[in-house]
Amino acid sequence: MKVAIDRLGRIVIPKSVRERYHLVPGTDLELDVDVNGFHLKPAHDDPVLIRKEGVLVHHGTDTVDIDIAARVTIDRDRRVGELVAEEPGE
Repeated sequence: MKVAIDRLGRIVIPKSVRERYHLVPGTDLELDVDVNGFHLKPAHDDPVLIRKEGVLVHHGTDTVDIDIAARVTIDRDRRVGELVAEEPGE
């Protein structure tokens, strides 16, 4: 698959690849360089919960322990905090 580098040194990762590897804005990538070239790969240290059509979806390995309920609670609290507006006049 060919991609081009723009004048600022950026490349666009095709949508099919982003979807396959669950890459969303803000995803960290790891750049490995060797004598044959370089490789980009997701730098996921922990299992990833991403929002897909409004639902949190786990995209990690089955062998890693994760407290899904705690992650959902953290996400819910974050969203509630974003929705709560300050009282008028404050």
